[in-house]
Amino acid sequence: MSVDSVTSTESTSTATDTSSLYSSATSDLDKDAFLNLLVAQLANQDPLDPMDNQDFIAQMATFSQLEQMTNLNSSFTDFMQGQTLSQYASLVGKEVVATDPDSGEEITGTVEAISFGDDTAKATIDGTDIDISYIEEIKASN
Repeated sequence: MSVDSVTSTESTSTATDTSSLYSSATSDLDKDAFLNLLVAQLANQDPLDPMDNQDFIAQMATFSQLEQMTNLNSSFTDFMQGQTLSQYASLVGKEVVATDPDSGEEITGTVEAISFGDDTAKATIDGTDIDISYIEEIKASN
């Protein structure tokens, strides 16, 4: 009876490992990998028992949905970058106080530009790029 319990524990562990492998494999597939998989499937199908038309149409619909979602995600990312730049555009020309993340020193200066890089908005303060989140104070224009 103890042998059965060991066997059941191992099979549960194997099932967990398999599901984690499956989830990591599916999260890494993009539209190019999906298209390559579909082409390989078509090239290697049995000529005496070809793929059912309904299955083929379902796979093509899935590919189309994947491509549309990828395009939508790209457009949304561009839109959000534009929104972020617009949100902080009013800082240009204003005097601000920020903390340098590397040295911890306080930087006071005029914002010359706002840019978007590495998925964060940055302010150029007297020639130094500082992440917007390090700005502590915005002073009124003179």
